[in-house]
This record gives sequence, structure tokens and C-alpha cells, in this order.
Amino acid sequence: MTVLCQWCGASNPDGREMCVRCNSKLLVVSGADNDEAADAASEDEALENESTAFDEHLLERLSASEEGIKRIHSLYAAVESRVEELERSVSLLDAGVQALVEMLDRRKVLREGEVMAAWERAATSEMAREELLDKLRGRREAIVSRARTQGPAAATTCSRALQSAELALLAGQPSRAEDLLAGALRRAPRNPELAGLLGELAFDRSDLGGAEGFFRQVIRWDSANTEAHIYLGTILADTGRPEEGRVALERASRLAPDSFLPPFALGAMHLTAGEPAAARAYLQKAVRLEPMPQAFFLLGVAELDGGRPGAAIRALTRAVKLDPEFEEAIYHLGLAYLERRWHRQALECFRRVLEIDPQRLAYQEAVRLVEAAGAGTAALPREAQRMVERASRAVEAGEAARVLDQLGRAMQAAPQPSVLASFALLAAAAGRHRDALAAAHRLLRSQPSGAPALAAWTALLETLRATGRWRSVERWGRRLRELGAGPMERAIGAYELAMAEFERGGDAARALELAHGALEEMPKELRQYALAAIGRIHLSREEYSDAVDYLEQAVALAPTHAVLTQLGLALLAMGEGDRARDVLQRSRQGASRDLKTDVLSHLAEVGLLAGRGRRKG
Repeated sequence: MTVLCQWCGASNPDGREMCVRCNSKLLVVSGADNDEAADAASEDEALENESTAFDEHLLERLSASEEGIKRIHSLYAAVESRVEELERSVSLLDAGVQALVEMLDRRKVLREGEVMAAWERAATSEMAREELLDKLRGRREAIVSRARTQGPAAATTCSRALQSAELALLAGQPSRAEDLLAGALRRAPRNPELAGLLGELAFDRSDLGGAEGFFRQVIRWDSANTEAHIYLGTILADTGRPEEGRVALERASRLAPDSFLPPFALGAMHLTAGEPAAARAYLQKAVRLEPMPQAFFLLGVAELDGGRPGAAIRALTRAVKLDPEFEEAIYHLGLAYLERRWHRQALECFRRVLEIDPQRLAYQEAVRLVEAAGAGTAALPREAQRMVERASRAVEAGEAARVLDQLGRAMQAAPQPSVLASFALLAAAAGRHRDALAAAHRLLRSQPSGAPALAAWTALLETLRATGRWRSVERWGRRLRELGAGPMERAIGAYELAMAEFERGGDAARALELAHGALEEMPKELRQYALAAIGRIHLSREEYSDAVDYLEQAVALAPTHAVLTQLGLALLAMGEGDRARDVLQRSRQGASRDLKTDVLSHLAEVGLLAGRGRRKG
């Protein structure tokens, strides 16, 4: 007899009280034992078998997924463990190298600065080589395809030249690689892709003349090449031909209306030329295409110059939001707040500026005081003299990287005090800390006198202070203060000790005492730095009246951007908003209108020092 469940319809053996499928109590009993009941039972069994098979299939899939997740988790754990091992290995390697460098330094085999400088040069060269390889590999197919239109022989020649250039790069010979590519261009003319690659390589190494020639070739062969027009316009503007540059950039803008660079560059050019309305139109287009902080900053400056402080605040706020450490944008935002007479917001902006860019002794002022630079030294060899002359021309063009390169080569060819001093100052001003320390130590070991000695001490102490090596600043500054050959050296030692004590958050009273000591011995041409240091320390102690007294004296001697900013901040804190506004407007007018940094003023004096050493040798 078959018993059917009233809930699920499953057949159950006779005598069961609970259903075998759903475990429900059997309430309906059918004793029918006919063909219909048998068919129903068969159908129920088939359904039950299908259901069981489906459940088993789901279980298999879930089990397989679970196994996959376990394997992934195991692999992730293995990778994480490997990364941790690599981190430990790198830390041990770094500790070992540092211990080796310190041991060599202690035994006077090699100076730490020399090792670090060589390491940094090698790392920089390796990064440049990798970038060049990436460019070459990315353009290979386009260059060979262009050569193929001139015949199989041209394509084969071009492909071999690219392969040889790649091998030269892998061997660490970038100059040979560029020579090979230039040779391929001469043998297979009318290849704008290859000429464009050579132009970019020349532009990257600051050879603007060579880059201009290559990009002009590209435009002759492919007048619709947008990138070539952009590069050419930028080069022309940088080399003092703004009208030609504007024509090239406007052409690029017409060719690529959706490109960010042409309107950005045109806006910067119009702003530099004192045309804020034209600059605003281009820069508004640039920020619509790509919201870059630099573009918002220039737009804010244009709005401020055009008398629209509200719009300037909106643009500069966007720039600062995108780059919270953008010093120029924060400073101009403070000026825009002042235009709206929002003194509290302006005060916050100027405080942030002072935190980002503390006052430092200007290298060029220290060097300019001493006219005996290079006196008694031998004349530079002809090749070294040519390098120094090329460096001087690069200074005029504002090409900091090229100046460093030329002076570095001159230093290797003729390590004379004037050249070493120039390189040390330039490297310190440009943030090349290891190069600056290496050159300064090398110069000090030769026991120089006059301007080279002053330059070496200045570059050494400023670099140590910029990198936060307070113990080294204390040791070398104390030595200079106690053993300095004259009041200038002792004054610089006291000044650096004062600023180091202040910047590391030490004893403000000691910093003030040291700054007053520097003021007593500094010549009148440098008194503004000691006065500014004293004013800045009073400002940090919220002694605003004293801060204004000293900062006003510093401004009377040299109304620099940094000191005017500090004075404006002190006046704002005292509640003298109108006076603060006038002072900060003076600071803005005195700032570089072409948006260059003060490094270029350092470079000009470095060139002057090298020139003096050459003439007086």
C-alpha cells in the first residue's frame, strides 16, 4: 500500500507517520493500488530524483567556488609574505649600505656626500634611460610604418637603427642612441614621427635649439601635427619670441580644440603680457578641458588682475583644493580675501604660506658682498671655460637643469674654487641637496678663502637646514661661529643656528639671542636677513608689535617677497587690515610676474660668481 503526503505529494511506505520528503505528518492515507496511483508514484520519484541531482550540482559548484576562494586566499597570503620579506631585505640592504658609507666616511676613504651624490646621479640617469626606452618602444611601430611608405630598404634601415638605439640605451649610452636615431632620420627623410621623437628627447635635456629644429621639420612634413605646434610654441615663448609662439599655439588650438595645453599656454602668455581679459578666456577653456591646479591658479591671478576678487577666490580655492601645498595659489588666495576685506581668511592663508616657505638666507647676497672671488686662481682650461660660458647663457634662459649639467662638467674638468662654489650654491638653491653637500665638503677640504669659502659654508648650512639635519647644523654652525675668519662668517653661523633652533621648534629665547648676535656682526648689506629672522621669531611668539618693528626695518633695507609677507601677516594680526593690504600688494607687485621661482635669481648670481672667477684668474 502506498501512502501519499497531502503537503508535497510524495509517496511513503505504509506505516510511516512522517513524510520522507517534507517531514510533515501524514494525514491523508490512500490505499489505492491501481495503475493511476503507480503512475503518480513514478512521476513523484522522477521529480524527487531530479531535485536531488540539482541539489547535488549546486553543492558541487559551491564546493568548487569555496576551493577557488581558498586558493586565492592562499596565494594572497603568499604574496603578502613575499612582499614583507622583500621589505625586510630592502631595509637590511639600506642599513648595510648606510653602515658602509658611514665607515668609509669615518676612515676618510670616501665622504658620505660623495657616495650619495654618485648614487643619486646613477638613479637619475637610470630613470632617464627607462623613460627614453619607453618613448622609443612606444613610437617604434609608427616610425617603421612611416619608413615603409618609402620602400622596404628604408623600413629595414629604420628598424635596424631603432634596434641599435634600443641596445645602446640598454647599455647605458643615451647619447649614442640619439646619434643613431638622428642618422636614421638623415638616411630616411620625411619621417615626422622620428623627428618628433628626437625633438622630445632634445626638449627633455633642455636643448631648446635642437628641439626647435626637429619640431620645425615635423611641421614641414605634417602641418596638422598638434603636438609639434605645442612644443614649438612653448619653445618660441621660452626663448623670447612670444608673438611667434602665440601663432604656433593658436594653430595648435585650432587643430585640436579639445586639447588642454594650447589654451593653457596661451593664457599664461597673455597673463605675462599684462592682458588679463584675454588670459581669462583661454584659461577658462583650459580648466573646462582639464581641471589642473596650475590652470586654476593662473585663472585666479587673471581674475585678480582684472579686478574680480570673487571669481579669483573661486578659482584659487579650486587650485588649493587640488594641491594643498601650492604656495603661490595660497598666497594669491590671501590677496583675494584681502580685496574682499575678509581679514580672518587672509590671515590663515598667509600663515600657511610662512609654514611652507620659511625665510632663508639668500645665497646670492652672501656671494655678492665679496669681490675677491677667484682671486689668485689659475685661469680655467679652454674646455671648462666654454662649459661655464654655456652655463651662463643657460642662466639667462632660465634653464636650471642645463646650468647644473654644464657647471658639473666644468667642475670635473677644472675643480677650481670658483667653479665648485658656483655649483654648490646652484645645487643648494635648486634643491639638489646631495650634490650641494658633496661640492661644499669638497671645497671646504681645500681650505678656500674669500667668496668661495663663504659660498661653501652658506650652501652647506642652508642644505643641512633644508633637509632637517639639525645636529649637523648645530655642529657646523657652531664651528663657523667660533672659528670663522671674520665677522661675515661668524654672522652667518649665528644666523643659521638661530633659524635652525626656530624651525625645529626649539628654544625661541635662544633663537632670538642667536639672531641678535647675527645682527650685531652682519654687515649692513645683509642686516635685512637678521632683522627678518628676529621679526619672524617675535611673530611666532605673537609679539606682533615687536615683529612689526623689526620687519619694517628689514623691508626698508630690502623689500623682498618673503619679508613683506611676514610684515603683512603681523599687521593683519594686529588688526591693521588696510596697512596689511597695502604691504601685501607691494609684495605681489614685487613678485616675479612670469611665475618663475626665486631659484632663477640664485642662478644669475651663480653665473656672476663663475664669471668673476674666470676673469680674475
